[in-house]
Amino acid sequence: MNYGEILSKAWKTIWKHKILWLFGVLAGCSVTGSGGGGGGAGGGGSANSTFQPGSLDFLTPSTQRGLTEFGRTLAEIPVWTWILMAIGIFVVGFFLSILFLMLGTLGQTGVIKGTGMADEADTEAPPLSFGAILTALKPHYWKVFLLHIGLHLAGFFLALILVVPIILLTVCTCCLGLFLLIPIAWLLDLLVNFTIIAILEEDLGVFEAITRAWQVITRNLGSVVVMFLILGVGGMIVGLIISLPVILIPVPLVANLLISGGQSITVGLILSVVMSMLFLPLLIFLAGVLRAFILASWTLTFRQLTLEGELSPTILNDHSPEE
Repeated sequence: MNYGEILSKAWKTIWKHKILWLFGVLAGCSVTGSGGGGGGAGGGGSANSTFQPGSLDFLTPSTQRGLTEFGRTLAEIPVWTWILMAIGIFVVGFFLSILFLMLGTLGQTGVIKGTGMADEADTEAPPLSFGAILTALKPHYWKVFLLHIGLHLAGFFLALILVVPIILLTVCTCCLGLFLLIPIAWLLDLLVNFTIIAILEEDLGVFEAITRAWQVITRNLGSVVVMFLILGVGGMIVGLIISLPVILIPVPLVANLLISGGQSITVGLILSVVMSMLFLPLLIFLAGVLRAFILASWTLTFRQLTLEGELSPTILNDHSPEE
């Protein structure tokens, strides 16, 4: 397999069809947890002990008074209000999780389907549009979405079952046993990616796509491992590079605290907020482009591996006719 050709073709594909950048950004939507209600409910019971003036001597008197009054206000909120807030946070978090999962599925399937469409189109064809990709992936979207739902549920119950064995493995092997889980996690992640590609590329059902993905991986394990190392390690390095500006966001706030001796945070806080508003959108955009490139590379890898499998010669037994 020509790895350089695949990587070059993936980059040329997402560069020409820049709509794939948008799908790459959407693919980064993560599922948010809804466990924030417990933290809010615990705040009311400890408000009196937390916001004591004597424990805030490093702040200005006005700030101490403000925090103390805030703590007293929290302590006066009835328990049933905290319960309703927790339920509300849980419900909102649940629906946001579903929304983000739908957007993430749309982004992932959009990049994969768009890459396949671009690979089959003529070199002189115009760039793909959002509507064209959306129309092409409609028959497959819900299968991938249900696959994601099933994976999340299976992962949840599997985590409940394996949490104790994993802890025992970690303790008994001084954390060295965790390294045994890395190849398993890699194989599962790759199996999921190839399953989704098989659904979109070959119009298979979920279980058929899982079988197909397993066949492609096991029959081309060496090539797949090399590509994983290229995309995994390379993607991690590039991801760290593009995330470096995020480290600079808290610098003004920390500098302001050091210069003022902890007496003022206003200027540093404002500068940090402004920097976050500038850097975070850029980071999200660059991460989306990187994600689109990686998904496009895996899609082209799958297409080449399956094409090579179909073109492999089949040797038949040559039985001479009986005389």
